[in-house]
Amino acid sequence: MRGLTLLTATILTFGYGFAAQAAMTVDRAETYRRVAGTVETTAPAPAADAQRVWYGGMLAPITVEVTAEPKCTLI
Repeated sequence: MRGLTLLTATILTFGYGFAAQAAMTVDRAETYRRVAGTVETTAPAPAADAQRVWYGGMLAPITVEVTAEPKCTLI
């Protein structure tokens, strides 16, 4: 009798686990479908992309200064 109880409990546990996994998969697919409808997929114009400011501000231009004399000499 104990074996039958253990077998029944095991089968029910696997069944509940499968049902929970199926419910989460369906919910996740529905969420992806709902969110995908709200995402704008059009590409911005190249001229508008050059004027875009990212993360709170524009970076200052990078200036590189080079001196005529080498700082490291090989002897």
